[in-house]
Amino acid sequence: MKSLCLQTKNELYSKIRDINIKCDELVVGSSIEALAYSFLNNVPIVSSGLKSPFHFERFEHDQDLSVFEIDNATKTIKTNFAEKKVGISKLWLWERLLFSLSTGGLFPMIDKPVSLRISDNILKAPTSNARMAKIHYKNLIVFDDDKLQGLRAGQSSDELCKVYDWFRVRSGMKHQYDRIEDTTDFVKHILFYPSERVTGDHDFKDAVSVSYISKNDLNSFEYSDINARFKTKYMMKEAGIKGARNGRDMNDKTKFKYYDVKIENTNREIIYPKNIYNSYDNIVFNYDSFNDIINKNPLKESYVSNIFKRTCKS
Repeated sequence: MKSLCLQTKNELYSKIRDINIKCDELVVGSSIEALAYSFLNNVPIVSSGLKSPFHFERFEHDQDLSVFEIDNATKTIKTNFAEKKVGISKLWLWERLLFSLSTGGLFPMIDKPVSLRISDNILKAPTSNARMAKIHYKNLIVFDDDKLQGLRAGQSSDELCKVYDWFRVRSGMKHQYDRIEDTTDFVKHILFYPSERVTGDHDFKDAVSVSYISKNDLNSFEYSDINARFKTKYMMKEAGIKGARNGRDMNDKTKFKYYDVKIENTNREIIYPKNIYNSYDNIVFNYDSFNDIINKNPLKESYVSNIFKRTCKS
């Protein structure tokens, strides 16, 4: 009797801990493309980790976002070539899509699974608290293979890695630029943003450079974070950015002397290109751009879309 009771308790414990979900279509990924596809088609989505857009990434000023019933309000930024119009922040839209999907129940395991495994039309998602979610699907749409096991072999993309080098600006924090651009892939542009090291309302700026580097060159000194700092400093000086004042010019008292620009590396982020797979059985790998996603998938009105509308109006 004792062993029977223990067995019954174990079975009940197992049922409580395991989660079973059934759906016709399931999305895997957390990019803005994956979230937009899930939102527009009103289908559930799961991911082993959240991958938000780059903090300073913006839509093109002429990007049509009417499918979301939001205005792509333009902003003018100052570059070393000319003023440039840009659209709204991609992170702003990503955060609202994420909130709407999770609140509306289409992102049931948001940032919980430690890994994902495909087996016999079931996506198994063990979590950090030792629970197991089993999502039974008819069709799987994969945007991201990160920590996704059970796929057939794919191949590496020949696209370049996107590399962010972050800098503290020690001298040369005050200037007119939002962005400095170059024609080469290494330190292709530098973005300036209000420094978080200074409190309150201010115009002191730190910097992040954006490079495009092949995987084979990532460990080369030529493309290292040190050389990124050298080129960033050079581009800032070429654009006319100066360091702090260093007294008046002794030959012309109406002019000031300035220290050189000084910057320090803080960290480097590397975004690797996606692996490439051929779709098979009922698993489809989606590599569509954001623009393709919204053009191919008209909005299906739903509880989630209503949440999104209320969120954007607040």
